[in-house]
Amino acid sequence: MQKIAKSAAIAALIAAVVNAIVVLIATAISGELLVTMPAPMTITVAEPFIFTALLGIIGSLIVSFIAMRTANPRRTWVLIAVIGVTLYGIPPFLSAGAITAIWFNVMHAVAAVFIIPAVAKALPESK
Repeated sequence: MQKIAKSAAIAALIAAVVNAIVVLIATAISGELLVTMPAPMTITVAEPFIFTALLGIIGSLIVSFIAMRTANPRRTWVLIAVIGVTLYGIPPFLSAGAITAIWFNVMHAVAAVFIIPAVAKALPESK
């Protein structure tokens, strides 16, 4: 589990830095990123960085813990992670405007591109 945690942490931190850059690009192109629920809030570089890093690590460890109890941990991890990232693309459209929601989904994709393969490599293909 230590190898998985290290892989998740490194990938999540890299994804967090890239997402911080995405926020800078997004605000330069689209203006402020605004979330309307639960309360109106402007998104800065800090929020995506923190959420990507923390939730990337925590989510990776939880899903890896589940995946390690299956016959094919790597395949199970990828399947759960891809489904989770895909489903998590819906809530931004309920709590933000369309432009902000699209940028949030870009950030989800960035996190997935870095974290999913890194953790998958640390998991065994089968037991």
